[in-house]
Amino acid sequence: MELEPDGIVPPDVDGRTGRDPVVHRIEALLDEERFDEALDAIQAALAAGEGNALDLTFLLADTYLSMGRAAEAEQQFRRVLEQDPDCPSSRCWLAMALFLQWRFDEAEAAAVAARELPDAIADAHVVHGAILERRGRLDEAEACFERAAAIAPEKYPLPVRMTRAEFDREVRKAARKLPRQFRQALDRVPVVVQDLPDESLAAGPDRDEVGPDILGLFDGVPLPETGDMDPMQVRPNTIYLFQRNLERAALDRDDLVEQIRITLWHELGHYLGFEEEDMDDLGLA
Repeated sequence: MELEPDGIVPPDVDGRTGRDPVVHRIEALLDEERFDEALDAIQAALAAGEGNALDLTFLLADTYLSMGRAAEAEQQFRRVLEQDPDCPSSRCWLAMALFLQWRFDEAEAAAVAARELPDAIADAHVVHGAILERRGRLDEAEACFERAAAIAPEKYPLPVRMTRAEFDREVRKAARKLPRQFRQALDRVPVVVQDLPDESLAAGPDRDEVGPDILGLFDGVPLPETGDMDPMQVRPNTIYLFQRNLERAALDRDDLVEQIRITLWHELGHYLGFEEEDMDDLGLA
């Protein structure tokens, strides 16, 4: 789920919110995904007493969430809500920050609170739907996605659904389309399709980036590193694809097929030991 806050929801008590040039400059950095620069600018503005402090706190939370730093995002969203308890965006994205930390009970409570606000944003319904999926309450989750699609159809079209047989068939087609030099590598690592990632995949010191919304994952030891490993310590290599997350991320069926291909090839690239920036050049993106 690639969800990001839309921006600042102006608190009723502050008529200037949203028109501050400092805030606008930082929002522009976020729109351009220049997250490190945005973080530096926010911290500098807060330290200098520039700009609207409440807006900047929201943007700080937004930036942390975009950078995958969910615990820090949670802290900042709570600070906003201490001053503006009915801020729809902060309620929604607090739920998302909790969800990304695998804290589903707290996330569900936060999502329900976000949806109950009279000016709830469409994103809150999607976040709640994702949480309900984790609990196996699929009909309720689908109702949330339908609600979001009714409010914001261009941003949140209904998830594309495939049977597992159809999904597996598209995985095989994607494998056949691999650049020739990489097809044989895929024969050495199994591809497992699951509805959603299991929390056990997030265990371990190097797994902070593994969230419940991930589309795919390579689990194991990259091929270039296997020669240095004790054979008794090497766990089986596996590529995982998470069907319901991919379905939710797709705009339509053609896009879902493309997302399956991109994710499969990307995770194969991780198995082969390539860096992110190398994958485009190697035809694995």
